[in-house]
Amino acid sequence: MADVLIVGDDLTGSNGAATGMARRGLRTATLRVGEAHERITAQRENYDALVVTTDSRHLPAAEAARLTAAAVRAAWPASFVSSRCDSTLRGNVGAQAQAVIDTVRELTDRPVIGLCMPAFPSADRQTVGGLQLMGGRRLELTELAHDVRTPMTSSSVAVALEKDSTLTCAHVDLETVTAGGRTLEDAMHQLLASSPDVLIGDAYTEDHLDELARAALAVRPEALWVGIDPGPGSWALAARMGLTGSEAARPLLAVSGSATELTRAQLAALGQSRAVSVVRPVFLPGTRRIDVEATARDVSRDLRAAAGTEPIVLLATVLDVSDIFDLTEAESDDIPHALGRVIRLVLEDTGDEESAPAVGGLYTTGGDVTAEVLDGLGGVGIEIHGEVVPLATSGTVVGGPAAGLPIVTKGGLVGDTDTAIVCLDALAQLARAGAPQYRDTPRTTSGKESS
Repeated sequence: MADVLIVGDDLTGSNGAATGMARRGLRTATLRVGEAHERITAQRENYDALVVTTDSRHLPAAEAARLTAAAVRAAWPASFVSSRCDSTLRGNVGAQAQAVIDTVRELTDRPVIGLCMPAFPSADRQTVGGLQLMGGRRLELTELAHDVRTPMTSSSVAVALEKDSTLTCAHVDLETVTAGGRTLEDAMHQLLASSPDVLIGDAYTEDHLDELARAALAVRPEALWVGIDPGPGSWALAARMGLTGSEAARPLLAVSGSATELTRAQLAALGQSRAVSVVRPVFLPGTRRIDVEATARDVSRDLRAAAGTEPIVLLATVLDVSDIFDLTEAESDDIPHALGRVIRLVLEDTGDEESAPAVGGLYTTGGDVTAEVLDGLGGVGIEIHGEVVPLATSGTVVGGPAAGLPIVTKGGLVGDTDTAIVCLDALAQLARAGAPQYRDTPRTTSGKESS
């Protein structure tokens, strides 16, 4: 059966939620079946996660609830069920959430509690004080106030949930979420004493969503928690329940040698929205030349620490203005070459002599850096899989001991602030698809001699 069931109200949002599950190692499909709910049942055994869109965002609340309930019944049983809501609270948020919760209660003897975590940090959506923010602004103070079909008049998550429903809600504030641990668990325990249908959790980062999921399962492990969120909250719950891919994840390695303002902004956004371990290059005494061996040891150390969790290890020469120095022409020319040599040593070091390196994939920004990294790996080219964004390409390394290694490359002045996030997310998905081929690639001595 499908362990995960997500019911959404539009195709685009449902596809986004499905992508997150697929990125976490689940075989996932989005279904759009209309009234033919038997088609959902027919696919239960074929996928780990089913995401069903009811196309009901602009339908009357009662009709949206009917379609949602029918989808849950058709896909049951499932270990985890989620009501996918829009990150700006548009649509029949309350009616759909109640339909999921009520239907699951009919189908199981376990206590059923909703956990609403509508924050979507990588999309600049936060939940603070029980209010949903877009770019730090209340929804009714953005362009959504003038939406023709669903003008937003309130940012209150509770108001959205209680509209067209009889759901009762309790709120976990950001101060409690950030305290985490026992403080958060005790607060949740007290809130649940009044038996609300839904807990609403504030969150500003993905770590906050993960901590809310962890605490909920710790406080009421016997309950069946229903997700109510645009995607990230359900991904956190599914991961904490152990429903995501069981194969040990390989960390992703990102390499940046660019000092441009755009690159700095992209790396800053990446660090704010994803789990990133930053490695700064070690320089040879009295110079601005990179100490290749010392830097490689630091990168290898962080990769080993990250093994099994699929975070990102970022090797960056410049993160802010204070990192920019006046370099000689020789020092400037040496940076890409040194980074390529660092990556070669890292990939040689992180696996044993007979197996592939423990890296899920590479992200490089800048043409010179990409070329030197490819040379360092002994590669002769890249097999192109697709375009992530214009001038950012995904593929796998061709030739050398790292043949088949997933790689995403981007020009130094390409994209906007979120482009590094988009590229690393694409790399994570490609890494899962490319890992079997890469894992079987034998190491050769000739690759070690490349520079």
